Amino acid sequence: MSQMVGSFDTSSLGVIHDVQLDYYAKRAAVASGDCTVRILDVTDGRQQQIGHLKGHEGPVWKMADSLKQRVQEHFQRLLQSGCNPNEAAIQALAAARADTCKEPAAKPSVGYASSAGEVPAAKATMVSPSPPLDLAMSRWQSEGASRFGPLCLDLVGPFRSICVTGAPRIGKNLLVLDIDHTIYDPSEFGGSKGSTVRAFGSDQAMVARCRPGLHTFLTEVYKEYDIMVWSASDMTRILLLLQQIGMLGAVHNDYRIVAVLDVESMSELDPGKVAATDPMELDQEALTQRVTVPADAIPGQQIEIRSIVDGRPLIVLVPAGHGPGSSFYVSLPGAVSNACEKMKIDADELQAALRMSLEETPPEASTNPSAAPVALTKARRCSKSVKPLSLIWACAEFGPLYNEGNTVIVDDTVDVCRANPHHSIQCSRYYWTDHATDQELCRLSTYLQKLAAQRPFPKGHQTWRSSVTSQEPGSG
Repeated sequence: MSQMVGSFDTSSLGVIHDVQLDYYAKRAAVASGDCTVRILDVTDGRQQQIGHLKGHEGPVWKMADSLKQRVQEHFQRLLQSGCNPNEAAIQALAAARADTCKEPAAKPSVGYASSAGEVPAAKATMVSPSPPLDLAMSRWQSEGASRFGPLCLDLVGPFRSICVTGAPRIGKNLLVLDIDHTIYDPSEFGGSKGSTVRAFGSDQAMVARCRPGLHTFLTEVYKEYDIMVWSASDMTRILLLLQQIGMLGAVHNDYRIVAVLDVESMSELDPGKVAATDPMELDQEALTQRVTVPADAIPGQQIEIRSIVDGRPLIVLVPAGHGPGSSFYVSLPGAVSNACEKMKIDADELQAALRMSLEETPPEASTNPSAAPVALTKARRCSKSVKPLSLIWACAEFGPLYNEGNTVIVDDTVDVCRANPHHSIQCSRYYWTDHATDQELCRLSTYLQKLAAQRPFPKGHQTWRSSVTSQEPGSG
């Protein structure tokens, strides 16, 4: 049974990655995100900094026990000889490093898994036959690990923007997953937004923000697919979030994430180049536009329309209570603000007038009189940032394994899907308020299992949802 031997205040120490105590629990070594290690005297409940180790080029993520012991041995010897604590700390670290440099160690590597269902741990993780070499990491740690921590084994790809987190398996398909509103909802919950899970103890927020059945889904698809994650945010946030929700690290052993891609791997695409060219009647003074839900679209799914103002493509979200053939109104980008400026009226008043004038009764109102009116939703311009799967296929490390015939990307945004028209599966947009009823990952799992039986994959998955109950995955 474990026993608490003491405590100390960490509020002034910044981001802490690791804490180690000496054998007698009298001194603590604290590894920080500011590239330093502090040595604290915590004897009898007091807290006094007696050493400050500097000189690391990146954050100190982990302290090796063997090196820590050597540092402490040299530090104690130097203190007894009358050396100043700060000078003793620097000399102790230098002496301990000199000791470890005499020991051989193996350079880690990332390779292919030789069996169909296993990832060789020796190739997927940092392994050294001798004690670890440094307070932070071995001197052979990759550029990726020095930038993003030990979860990143290497940076690969044409722009060295793909973070390798595991070993790919020969003969497997590739599934690329978006994060926000595909498998995780970062919107406000309990009074705070959650780009990451701010409190590790906030289990309720974590469960609600993760799409229902997430880990079961990943376990099932991993049988036939290697899994990558691609999110339009920065790598540090992605790796932290994936670790917090259990997708990276040692929480779940039934699947592995092969690689992570962030906003730096995305490309820009001019939406005008893919806009429809068929004629339509334009109204440059329009503030709103009526939208008809297309076939196979469901509530919570993004769809693409053409603006009646300029004919350019717009993205709108199908509101609750609407299905194929029903219609709803959307406000057009910039139209309200332009009209307010032109007519010298308040924007809130105009928006209120539009909502009250155009609010519709949802289709189920005939059977449920208490159904709430459908509020006026907003349309948006298409994003220029897209996720080209060709970047993965062009990667020397992944090109031999993944190609157009065995790769799909699952994303909630039309923008990403329209840039990969033959290889994208558009899912509905997930919000934690739908946690009790959302079944999208269950449907996706069924479709992906059927899809895995086909090589090459069909070109197009626009009707994937309706084909879940059929014998073969549908193509659009």
